Amino acid sequence: MTGLRQRMTVAAAAVVLAVLVTAAVFALLRIESGATRHAEDEGRMTLRLWEGLLDQSAAAARVAVGDPRLTDALERGNATAVAERLGALGFTAVTVVNGAGQTLLAVPADQPIRLLDERRIGQVLARNDTQDGLVLTGGAAQLLLARPLGAQRPADRALVAIRPLTGGLEALAGVLGGSAFLVGSDGTLYGHAGPLAWADVRSAAERGEEVQASIGARGYGVRKLRLPKVAGTEGDGTLYLVTVRETTLATMADSLLDSSAILVVLMMLVAGTLGLDWYFRRVFTPVYASMSALSALAAGDTGVAVLGAERTDEAGQLARTVEVFRSRSRALRDAEERRARHWLRQQSFIRRQMLRLSETLPEQGRRELLADLARIEAASEGRTPCARTDDPGALAVAFEVMAERVRDQHTALDGMVRQLQAALDTRTELLELQKQFEIARRMQAAILPSDLTTPPDLEASGLMRPAAEFDGSFYDFFLTADGSLAVLIGQVSGGGLAAGFMTVTARAALRTLAAAGLGPAACLTGANRLLAADNAAGLSIGLAMGIVSPRSRRLVFAAAGVPEPFLLRRFGDVVDLPVAANPPLGLDPAMTAVETALDLPVPSTLVLCNGGLLDGENRFGVAFGRARLTGILGNLDDLSAASVTAAVSAGLAEHGGGAAMAVDRLCVALRVRA
Repeated sequence: MTGLRQRMTVAAAAVVLAVLVTAAVFALLRIESGATRHAEDEGRMTLRLWEGLLDQSAAAARVAVGDPRLTDALERGNATAVAERLGALGFTAVTVVNGAGQTLLAVPADQPIRLLDERRIGQVLARNDTQDGLVLTGGAAQLLLARPLGAQRPADRALVAIRPLTGGLEALAGVLGGSAFLVGSDGTLYGHAGPLAWADVRSAAERGEEVQASIGARGYGVRKLRLPKVAGTEGDGTLYLVTVRETTLATMADSLLDSSAILVVLMMLVAGTLGLDWYFRRVFTPVYASMSALSALAAGDTGVAVLGAERTDEAGQLARTVEVFRSRSRALRDAEERRARHWLRQQSFIRRQMLRLSETLPEQGRRELLADLARIEAASEGRTPCARTDDPGALAVAFEVMAERVRDQHTALDGMVRQLQAALDTRTELLELQKQFEIARRMQAAILPSDLTTPPDLEASGLMRPAAEFDGSFYDFFLTADGSLAVLIGQVSGGGLAAGFMTVTARAALRTLAAAGLGPAACLTGANRLLAADNAAGLSIGLAMGIVSPRSRRLVFAAAGVPEPFLLRRFGDVVDLPVAANPPLGLDPAMTAVETALDLPVPSTLVLCNGGLLDGENRFGVAFGRARLTGILGNLDDLSAASVTAAVSAGLAEHGGGAAMAVDRLCVALRVRA
């Protein structure tokens, strides 16, 4: 009994310890989560503070670069006067370039600024506005400003100046109460403010984005923040902002708090264990005698004396219960011998009957029956004849073996039937689905246009990246009777054979109506009446149609349920065409489409795409997006139709990683040349 009391004490103490440890773990996790969120918030605040300081520096630099005396000296080409004003205004260098990027004046003369290419200079002159940015040059991170020079508009010269960021970095270090550094990805120092040197901080900054480091006898928190990539002539353009703040006192306070918490937990554990031991000792003492009597009865000693039956408390109830157990043990011993004899008679009867039955079976059945008999005998050997008053003995074992054999056979048969039926259903559905998809894919491939002989001043190209399953999209371009070039794109709302037939119907209707000389709006309106009249599947289709006259360069365009087209007027200049919006076709037969007419610049490239191209998501759930497509078109060096579709195809491959998407993605480019 003493061992039971000790085990219960230990178990209760373990439970208390587990509760305390669990509470401590959750508290630590909460503290760590809060610290992580605090660190993230502090990092975002530091970045916003840095960006604000950069904006202030840029605003001050914009005012300084427009200084009349500096502008006058630059206009006169007086390098000496320019150098004097540079020092007064806080600039380190200035360069005047023409629209072709050639240097007209550089101060200092041996350090011309070559940080802008011809395209960027052309943008500055065309927009007639001051542009600024962060650059790495001269071994430091500096602020670059570019603005048109001269009273003539548009200007034919540009002023490019750089100014150090020392003031902004010192302001950041002052606000944070520590040190701040601007470094490159290879550890090159581009700016420094504060009492600490970069050599003392560099090893800690290279270990991670948020680390604790010891410098001298003090602790510091080192945070490394990645800044947007900057242009420059040195390094790879990657810049990091490293801030250092002293954390010695905070670390000491945390250590003292942790030690105090551990001491309190240990004291609570010791006090709880001692209290539980005292309580269990007081509770279990009255029942020691009854437990000893039960142990003797378990050992087979039915003559043991049971003391304390005269008591009226729980100990007396336990003693009287033990007395009842002793009386029943004596009765069970008398019945045990009778049951054992009955058990042996059952085993002998079953063995005789099964051996007699085996003589009437074929060889395979006889072997299985003898194997069942061996199992029955083996199971019967492990049974106690007198374990239960209602135990039927060896007969129950025999029925268990037979029932198990019947259940196994029925289970195996049912499983085979279900598997066969499921396999037949799956194969039938798969074959039917494959037939529909194959027919739909052949229809889709058949309606895509082949090479088109276009007028010398017009060029068309199409791109189709099919979905993993048929999605019902198409594009087309063809010459009308008057020599104009018609361009079509379409996408049905659902896949399958029904979508394939709607695709073919819509394309044929648009071609027929266009051949009759109708405009895009009339073609879409007529196609809508035809599709809505017989649309039992409830599908809708997005269509866009544009007709370009090669003589007037006039575009007449109508779109229903597709994104707005793009227009590339020159390198890096991409705009969205403001066209009238119409709902998808095929649902409302009374819908009338509205068209837009405008004159295309010469040269220019018109780009059309479907919603699947912009909204299609990769395996990470990220959509391709209109901004990504605008960036691809804005970075083209060749604005021909084939180059546009090739660049879009490469962008889709990079975004999707080569995996097929859930929807078709298509794009058509139309180039109008001079």
